[in-house]
Amino acid sequence: MQTFKPFFLTSILEHMGAMSTIESKHKPINQVKKQPTNHRWLMDLSQPLAVFTVIVITQMVVVVYSLSFFSLSLGYLNQLAVLSFVAQILAISLVLLLVLFRQQLNRMSAMTGVGLVLLFTCVVTTVFTGFIVWVDRVLMFHYVQDGGLTIVKVVVATVLTMLLLLRYFYVQNQWQQQIKALAEAQMNALQARIKPHFLYNSLNSIASLIAIDPQAAEQAVMDLSGLFRKAFTQRHENMTSLAKELAWVNQYLAIEKLRLADRLQTDIQVEPVLLAHRIPMLSIQPLIENAVIHGIAHLADGGCIELVVKRDQQKIRITVSNPFNADRVTSGSGTALGNIRSRLALHYGDEASLTTNHNAGYFRVQMVIPL
Repeated sequence: MQTFKPFFLTSILEHMGAMSTIESKHKPINQVKKQPTNHRWLMDLSQPLAVFTVIVITQMVVVVYSLSFFSLSLGYLNQLAVLSFVAQILAISLVLLLVLFRQQLNRMSAMTGVGLVLLFTCVVTTVFTGFIVWVDRVLMFHYVQDGGLTIVKVVVATVLTMLLLLRYFYVQNQWQQQIKALAEAQMNALQARIKPHFLYNSLNSIASLIAIDPQAAEQAVMDLSGLFRKAFTQRHENMTSLAKELAWVNQYLAIEKLRLADRLQTDIQVEPVLLAHRIPMLSIQPLIENAVIHGIAHLADGGCIELVVKRDQQKIRITVSNPFNADRVTSGSGTALGNIRSRLALHYGDEASLTTNHNAGYFRVQMVIPL
């Protein structure tokens, strides 16, 4: 090839966009992945926090009920202890049954499922309370004066408590789902801001090659199309393996190396055991991009970008270091760093961090995420 055709880059990128649109619009009906509808009304009650909530609410009901025969006597405390013990056993038994039949109940509508749970609660409570009344009579404890009335009271109290718990857990589950959906929407928006930034910088790199080395520019376009082909196929994913993220890094460095040649050196050190660990997609590549654009590209002799990924107790510590010209510091790197910080906060909350520092002509970025 003697001359590089300017329309080559445009045609490839337009082709990629067109193919992406065609695939999404004209996908065969039998191949379209149906989005699952989240109608699960019963959350997982086996979680420690859920069990703790059941225990606390049950005890509150018992204490309120015991106020009807409150007295400053040892007998009251004995009755309260026995009542609490029996109520907790009943509550945990009902929770265990809900956990065992959770999948079956979630296949039903909320109204049908709740009705079945309340019916089940009535039956189990009646049998359980009847057994306690029988034991009280056989062993002559005389805690129960009127067996029939006691059974009715306990059944009514248990059904009302079950309704309260079901409503509480349903509202909590819906709130958690809304928070998750909002976080995913924010994550997609942040990724959408990062990808055009990456494309812009890559196109600038390719443009600088056109007059110098047309064949290298064409190869860079092919590498870029490969990168975005992966981006399109994984556009609904927020997480990726460390190995795939490093593959992105290497492909991006290959594009930049065509422009910077020997001025760009790299030293990548990764503990192999971490390669399968999943991290937020496009979390390391923008750090490397910043090191190239705002560091190496401004140095006449270039320099070496060092990427170190290692395990530190229950954390993964990712460090990117590069030489830079302090007299030519630009503000562009703040956009990518701010986006990554936001994405880490959405994924991990306060468990992750992204810090920067510069000393002795080197700029360092350190990202820490939980294992």
